[in-house]
Amino acid sequence: MKENDLLFEEICSIQSDYKYILEKIVDKVSFDDISNAILDEISIFWSTRFEIVDLYLRNLSPSHDAYAFTGATFLDLEKLEHFSFVLLGDIHILDDQVSFYASLAATLKDSEFTPDLKKAIVNSIRSNLEILSKYGNNILILPLRSSESEYRKLIAKNMDSIFLDLFKEPPASMEEYFATYKTIDAICNGLRDESSKLIILSDTDDISKPFRERLSIAIKDESLSLENDESIGFKFWTIVGGHLGQALSVIFSCVMYNITPFLRYSVAFFYVLLLSQNFSEQAKISPIFFKFRLARAIYGNFKIEHFRNVDFDDYCSVVKESNFYLNLLSAFPVQSIESVSAKEINNVIQGRLDMFYSLFEKNTGEI
Repeated sequence: MKENDLLFEEICSIQSDYKYILEKIVDKVSFDDISNAILDEISIFWSTRFEIVDLYLRNLSPSHDAYAFTGATFLDLEKLEHFSFVLLGDIHILDDQVSFYASLAATLKDSEFTPDLKKAIVNSIRSNLEILSKYGNNILILPLRSSESEYRKLIAKNMDSIFLDLFKEPPASMEEYFATYKTIDAICNGLRDESSKLIILSDTDDISKPFRERLSIAIKDESLSLENDESIGFKFWTIVGGHLGQALSVIFSCVMYNITPFLRYSVAFFYVLLLSQNFSEQAKISPIFFKFRLARAIYGNFKIEHFRNVDFDDYCSVVKESNFYLNLLSAFPVQSIESVSAKEINNVIQGRLDMFYSLFEKNTGEI
């Protein structure tokens, strides 16, 4: 294990260097102004360290479960999301969105650099710096999803293939899709009957409404930043393809490194869960998706009010001493994890969390 120890020392050094970079740039960015030079600096920083990061992730000890907070713009510290995040597993990695945005910005025109994107970048930079300054002993910040062109092409190819298969008569190419599906009527009439029931368009999508109405609402949703001059078919592909692409990216990176994704957003969770069915017969991978379901249930049931006045380092010590994670896993026999329902998972987790809260009630008197 000496090699892993040396690799971890390298990763710790990278964390310190990254903190220095963020300290240097945090006062130079705002919601109104982010220079390409700053984002280039982030890209160069990670590209020159990619091999070390990749080597470390590929050599994570099988005896340690790693979880990655991913599929979100940033880890919301004000909402204490770092508390629920470290409750599961031994290694906790924040998938660096600043790195992702930096590589994305290189492909965008100035007109595509929207206020929402600028806000997301600034929030990610500030959050990253606070994590490295206060919580770096328990959370690593690393880019999990590669920015290499071949990786992006693989995601895009699979994303388009899955998207086209949503239709009764799948178009032979994206060009054929764009030429055929230009209106809401064409899309709704062309989708497979089951597809409209499987598709979620946004976090606010009301699936109890008819799909035609849901799509009409989504297309007018300003928060989705859709281009007004594009066809309805292009906007539909932008919405659904974006969700599919993100889910595939999360799956590919986490499966490659044997890391469990910890997802905050319900839409991201839904699409990863949906696509995970394609891996159900792979014995080595299915446990990742079961633990992924546990992570989502932890996030959804975790009551932050119990920890408003709890020191994070003290909290992490109690997490380890209580063996919360191992005790939770022991409640689900390995041979039956694929058949466990969401209701069963929630019931077990609610009970385990209640016992966990009581440890702080006894030890701190805060509750």
